[in-house]
Amino acid sequence: MNDAVVVHRGVSGPVAGAALATAAGAAPGLLGLGETTLPTGALYGLGWPAFGIAAALLLDRDPRSRLGRALVALAVVPAIVTMTALGAPSGWQAVEQRWQRFAVPLIVAALAVIAWSVDIAADRMSRRRLVWLVAGSAALVAAVLAAFSSGGSRVAAVVTTLGLWGTAALICRLATMRELRPVDEPLVDAAVAAATLLIGAGVGTLVRIGGEHTGVPRPDVSGAFSAVVAAVLFLPAGLWLRRQFLTRRYGPGALSAADVAEITADLHTRTEDPRELLGKAAAMVAAASGHRQVGLVVGPDLPDVPGHWALYPLTVGGDRVGSLYLEPRHPEGPEPRQERIVRQLLPTVSLVAKAVDLAVEAGHARRDLARERDTERARILGDLHDGLGPVLVGMSMRVRAELRHRPSPVLEALAGDLADCRSDLRRIVSGLTPSVLDDGDLAAALDRLAGSFAGQGPEVTLGSDLDARLAPEIAVAVYRSVAEGLTNALRHAHAQRVAVQVRTTPDRTVLVEVTDDGVGGPFAPGVGLSSLRRRAEELGGTLHVAAGAGRGTRLRVELPAGDGAAG
Repeated sequence: MNDAVVVHRGVSGPVAGAALATAAGAAPGLLGLGETTLPTGALYGLGWPAFGIAAALLLDRDPRSRLGRALVALAVVPAIVTMTALGAPSGWQAVEQRWQRFAVPLIVAALAVIAWSVDIAADRMSRRRLVWLVAGSAALVAAVLAAFSSGGSRVAAVVTTLGLWGTAALICRLATMRELRPVDEPLVDAAVAAATLLIGAGVGTLVRIGGEHTGVPRPDVSGAFSAVVAAVLFLPAGLWLRRQFLTRRYGPGALSAADVAEITADLHTRTEDPRELLGKAAAMVAAASGHRQVGLVVGPDLPDVPGHWALYPLTVGGDRVGSLYLEPRHPEGPEPRQERIVRQLLPTVSLVAKAVDLAVEAGHARRDLARERDTERARILGDLHDGLGPVLVGMSMRVRAELRHRPSPVLEALAGDLADCRSDLRRIVSGLTPSVLDDGDLAAALDRLAGSFAGQGPEVTLGSDLDARLAPEIAVAVYRSVAEGLTNALRHAHAQRVAVQVRTTPDRTVLVEVTDDGVGGPFAPGVGLSSLRRRAEELGGTLHVAAGAGRGTRLRVELPAGDGAAG
């Protein structure tokens, strides 16, 4: 087992210097504590060592911090003031005079040094840091001036001490924080607190005045109790208003069950394009993070967006599958709180992008397979049309010529069989070839197909309500589905009536139904139905056949409408 190595780092020189400055600044105050009567000057001096403590913290983080070095210099101000005054005959009395004369100028000078030493960059957080520093400095100067004018030197010394400690803590906090809230948000917090206090005080005052006029015993107690109750009752409303304000700015930070249900409401229905899911994922991010515009693209290429928009890569397994882009409310980008929300959602959004990419690739693969099968069918069609067709015609002509010279029952039967074979061949070719759709009119092709069965047995009725924009492979599949359903009804069902319905549903699904009143099932699917089922599945659709004994047969095919004109 390896022994753990512990490295002890000694105190750095800048931190040691800050500690010495703190001790030097605190020494005059500690000397004053030894006097019989605590001098006011000792109180003035007890506030400045706080800068030394803040300097040590900053220099420990960054030994080259200009702000930390400036605070080291401010920490020794009490020692400098005391050393210049103790040389006078009056001793501590001279120190008192120095502090009362120069306390406010020294504080202003110290704040000026702090402002000079802060590294101000032209970014959002630095500007907020400067605003908070100016606000804290103004509050310190105002408090000290108010104490000097109304409370006397000792009260002013106490206020100065507390103010310097508070200012040092504020400076240290501002210098170490990486995220700062917008300035108006603490104002909202202060407004909620002030409104709560004012409402409580108002209600308590009214109750006390009413109690005095009506002679209620101890109206002050009643007023105080009413003030507390009113404040407690108003506080939830104030916090709700604050939450509403933050939600409008940053979003809720998470998705509720209602948000998820609304966004995923139609995920189980058929979609024409799986890329529609990207819009739902973008809506999820926008709802959670409070951004106005959020978009998603699939692929390794970067989208073309304005320069101030934020762009996040979507990766799965180390591969970039897409990009998320959003329009921030601030030109410098999302707020840190929004940034965290977006990054928490990135893994989920990346999986959505990957799933959409796979779905799009699967759609392309299905269309490629359908085109290959069409090519193979065209080859088979050529072989049937140019090879077997002429052979059957020639055989039929020879048989009928021989029948005219030497009539016989065998030749008569053979001529009929050849005629049936030629009729079956024409029907097979009609089902294989997409040439009937060359004019792009699927409805007319279906009318001709239904008409070709006239006089051969069942009565065929056709109802058609199709969208004109169907992908070519979908149009061919619809045509072949109707042809297969009519052929089966004629050959096997012994039906009297066949109803064909072809329509495009509102969710961009093509629905084909062929229903007959024939003998029904049970039956074993043949080559035609099996081939039709494979074609429907290749195109992302389904085929169902329902047949009951003596109740006819219904063939139902559902296909995605695709995109493009039929042809």
